[in-house]
Amino acid sequence: MTGRRPSRAAAALDAPPPRRGGAAVAVAERRGPVHPLLLGAALVLVAFSLRPTMTSLPPLLADIERELGLSGATAGLLTALPVLCMALAAPASHRVAHRYGREATVLGAIALIAVGDALRLAGASLPALFGATLLAGLGIAACGVVLPGIVKEFFPGREGAATAGYLTAMMLGAAVAPAVAVPLEHLLGSWQASLATWALPAGVAAAVWLVVTTRMNEREPEEEAHPGRLPWGARGAWLLAGFMSTQSALAYAYIGWLAPAYEARGWSPGSAGLLLGALHLAQLVSSLVLPVLADRFADRRPPLVIAVAGTVVASAWLWLLPDAVPWVATALLGLGLGGGFSLGLVLIVDYAAHPGASGRLAAMVFLVCYCAAALLPVVVGALRDATGGFALPFGLLVIVAAAQLALGTRLGPAYRGRVV
Repeated sequence: MTGRRPSRAAAALDAPPPRRGGAAVAVAERRGPVHPLLLGAALVLVAFSLRPTMTSLPPLLADIERELGLSGATAGLLTALPVLCMALAAPASHRVAHRYGREATVLGAIALIAVGDALRLAGASLPALFGATLLAGLGIAACGVVLPGIVKEFFPGREGAATAGYLTAMMLGAAVAPAVAVPLEHLLGSWQASLATWALPAGVAAAVWLVVTTRMNEREPEEEAHPGRLPWGARGAWLLAGFMSTQSALAYAYIGWLAPAYEARGWSPGSAGLLLGALHLAQLVSSLVLPVLADRFADRRPPLVIAVAGTVVASAWLWLLPDAVPWVATALLGLGLGGGFSLGLVLIVDYAAHPGASGRLAAMVFLVCYCAAALLPVVVGALRDATGGFALPFGLLVIVAAAQLALGTRLGPAYRGRVV
């Protein structure tokens, strides 16, 4: 495929894969005649299916709790399970990608999402519902780790635009799924069928991705014989992990608690849900625009700092002046959160020395950041229960946003291509 950076092993393309300890080292596909538009379309379809498993659940949670007799803790675990998978399965996903190749790993991962979502038809059984959600969560984790490496390999010089394309699709899936969850329940007759609907786009994505992988039929050695350790000793990796941890923790805290906070102020559930929809829509806009804009900057910090400054201002606004045009504050919050996340993904691509290293860096970053993302919403809920309101927990979110801004100012080009 044109535009691909030369592999470090280019000199050994015609030699048989070396063997170590009697086993052939990991191999990757030599890129066959795959048109960039086909690859881009496949990437977008895969990305669209990475969030509906999670975001389709909250609007249906009251019906699920009532039908299955779930406690609040069990319901919370069900909603947190995909996020925990994204954290804890990230290192293993990196090793699987090294062993079987990035393209094959994406194919297996999107198939897991399709199967997991389909099995939620049997959600009347609590073990089946948890098992299905676990399967889908493992697929989501693997895709999250591998996609930055695919962007780095196939879209050199266009990392921001490629990231914007797949991230916009991911945000679109995140926004559409909760909006149609209840209408689908009414149309199809059950919450199980509503949840299982998302197996269809995942299946289409798997079929298109299969076409991509079957057109890559020659083999070349991978950049490294072994997957390698995660870059725990790299300063740039830790700065990026800290930045993404604050970003993801804020995003999941607001997704979980923004609507309940306004319901507590007397808003109807429908109006509070629309406020959450505005948050998702604003994230979609900034995820599309800012990574493309970032391609114009050798130093990504100008757009990054602008985005995160918006998060800080919006967080303070919602804390101190919650009744002063909250729609505007929420839109600003969404622009900041979406921009921070999308540019963080661009930096994963930037900081990695080569596509294989991007898998290690992504695995480390996602392990750290999604643990934080699973923790902060619990802390917000505990503070709400302890104080009887949202003033203290939303004040905490302002502090987290300020920490994200401080970390963002340190993410300069000095670390570019340095993490191996």
